[in-house]
Amino acid sequence: MPKLAYGILILCAVSFLVEGCALSPQITNTPRSSIEQELLVSSLERGFETLETQNLAGATVIVDFYGLTPDKDFAKELLIAWLQAHQVHIVTDPKEAQLRVKVFAPVLGVDQAQSFVGTPTFTVPFLGVTIPEIPLFRDVRHIGHAAVESYTIEEDGGKFLEKSPKALGQSEYDDYTVLIIIHFTRNDMEKRGWDWTAF
Repeated sequence: MPKLAYGILILCAVSFLVEGCALSPQITNTPRSSIEQELLVSSLERGFETLETQNLAGATVIVDFYGLTPDKDFAKELLIAWLQAHQVHIVTDPKEAQLRVKVFAPVLGVDQAQSFVGTPTFTVPFLGVTIPEIPLFRDVRHIGHAAVESYTIEEDGGKFLEKSPKALGQSEYDDYTVLIIIHFTRNDMEKRGWDWTAF
């Protein structure tokens, strides 16, 4: 049997073995996966922790929240709950408010980056057989980013009082694959942790 035929048989055998160990496709029915949601919440909470709220303590406040993504609605409610937990009295009626806080989230999203060493998916010429990707090492990084800044204005008269420094929050989730069969993840959303899996 020619050497080319032996080579093709070996590649086919490897492809069957690799397919047996491959991860199932990830399917989501929501605009954001659960990991992305956790990353955003962790990033927002870390950003909120650096917000200066001393001037709001004891005041009656109405909050306006502006962002560039649909996540701004959730972020606004999370911020309001966080302010209430820090003894800020929040109202929705402008007539009851002493201060208006305009909050802007210029950054609110999840980025993804990937490092890969191995053989990419390719099709054997003339046979039409597709050889799956064979990762020797893969690192898929998901990074949540949140940036929040606020402007405090007197509700009666509209006098500008203060602009807060930009509050930044970031969280990470890394997904590693080593030599096809070793898979583990690392994240810092709650506490730094590792999750190992072997196929």
